[in-house]
Amino acid sequence: MAVKKKLSFEEALGLLESSAESLKKDGVTLEESLKNFEAGMDYYNQCMEILSEAKQRIEVYTKGGEE
Repeated sequence: MAVKKKLSFEEALGLLESSAESLKKDGVTLEESLKNFEAGMDYYNQCMEILSEAKQRIEVYTKGGEE
């Protein structure tokens, strides 16, 4: 399994948008569409992971301030 580079949220979001745009293009083969979809799902999952981590950090800070 290839080691994936840890992307910033902005990088992952930009690549997700590019994958989505590629799926909308005319003349794209099924194989290319599947590759773009799989890549898009990977970028989506990376974005969700980053957002989840950010949410957890915010909750820690807000709970710390309430005590």
